[in-house]
Amino acid sequence: MAQVGITIQDLQGLARVGKEEAIETLTALGFPTEELADGTLDVEVTPNRPDALSVEGIARALRAYMGGKPDRYDVGKPSVSVVVDKSVLPVRPAFCGAVVRGIRMDDSLLRSLMQLQEKLHETLGRKRRKVAIGIHDMARVRPPFRYFACGQDGVSFAPLEMGRRMTPGEILRLHEKGLAYAHLVGKLCPMITDSDGEVLSFPPIINGERTRLSEKSQTLFIDCTGTDGAAVRQAASIICAALADRGGKIEGILINGKPCGILAEKRRSIPLAKAETLLGVKIGKSKCAALLSRMGYLVSGSSLFVPGYRTDILDDVDVIEDIAIAHGFNNFEPTLPAAATIGSERPQDLCHEAMVGLGYDEAVTWLLSNGGMAGNAKLPPAPAARIENPLTADFTLFRQAIIPNLLNVLSESKNERLPIRIYEVGPVATPHLGKRLAFASMHPKASFSEIKGAVCALCETLGWEAGFEAAEYGPYAHGRCAKVLINGTGAGFFGEIAPEVLVAFGLEQPCCACEISIE
Repeated sequence: MAQVGITIQDLQGLARVGKEEAIETLTALGFPTEELADGTLDVEVTPNRPDALSVEGIARALRAYMGGKPDRYDVGKPSVSVVVDKSVLPVRPAFCGAVVRGIRMDDSLLRSLMQLQEKLHETLGRKRRKVAIGIHDMARVRPPFRYFACGQDGVSFAPLEMGRRMTPGEILRLHEKGLAYAHLVGKLCPMITDSDGEVLSFPPIINGERTRLSEKSQTLFIDCTGTDGAAVRQAASIICAALADRGGKIEGILINGKPCGILAEKRRSIPLAKAETLLGVKIGKSKCAALLSRMGYLVSGSSLFVPGYRTDILDDVDVIEDIAIAHGFNNFEPTLPAAATIGSERPQDLCHEAMVGLGYDEAVTWLLSNGGMAGNAKLPPAPAARIENPLTADFTLFRQAIIPNLLNVLSESKNERLPIRIYEVGPVATPHLGKRLAFASMHPKASFSEIKGAVCALCETLGWEAGFEAAEYGPYAHGRCAKVLINGTGAGFFGEIAPEVLVAFGLEQPCCACEISIE
């Protein structure tokens, strides 16, 4: 969840709503809201709703829900062009943008824009890897603009917060943002310049000082660059919608002579029959249209138009979820199921009880992984269930073991109080799916004896007959590993984590761990 801080004055100015009513309505819409001691509102926004990562987006959702009328945005004809050079295509090929005129800039809008930009970088932009956004004062530069790639010494300009000109290479070595995001660029650096050769931005690293926004800024140029064309268009649409809500006039741009297309509405058929089946209530056409209008959709006949700033509507189920939200979850009447069944405990349920009883806390980690984590854990090569079209290099296969995930959790918890004892029950694929239990303990005295004691206690609690054999296996230290036999069958391994594995995960304390099959 992303935390968005807004002031009640901003929200009331944009949505004309009282504080208590806003908190209650936003919570009903799926945005839990809390008033902080300083009078600001803290709104939790799920990652699938980047359009609500600003006070403008939150107010837009409130206006539609309370007034039953969605906002629509006009995009003026392009008067500014951008040339995307072939040199940048192998580096960061996607580009989109817009011009917004007639802005009345003030401190609250500046703060909101900065927050929205950074929240989009973290969520939709995948920490700027997928999308990076620049917002510029157009009064300081002259179009047309050029987007190209150059060497690390190819140009020089004054980046934000620096009083001198620097080359891209110097920025990557010396500037705070350069150090933080240098891993996103290589020898070729993306650049955006104006017709005079002045640099607007070095995406995805830093904007130029020349186009810094101020309370005098009235015409803004928005650039969105990245690796995914749809994502950069979505980011540009969200920024433009927010500025339009503040009174700005949106104008498209030409990219290599063609409109880039922002805030384009997508037409879909209203899934009325499917909604009534899934939700278990009779809705009817007119009520369904009213509910969808309250969620920001334009409805015409049997069709609806998804706003261009909504990035989360991928399937009919997403539309049906909005119908359910507008209907109100408290308004669904609970009914008893038509068939009676008798439940029974599953092995994983018993494992949860046993591990909590042993003092372990549950961890829930990603089911998708990559070869790097398995390599760091020194897991032996095994067939993998690979993702055919992974969206990111972080998730290329279904995890083959849980231990690497737990070690990663421990590496991110180094500043927490010791001892840390965690466990997870979940599926793995090698390449066929199986269910496993893994648990790990980290503290100065973590040892083979400790983890063996936990395995023995687990097996005794669950009524399993346990046996052990000396073994050597991937992540465990030589001479500090054993194979677990449950009811005479090999089920997994446990032991002390090897020093080289601790180093690979950045761990500074001894760890012991176990992973066993529970099917």
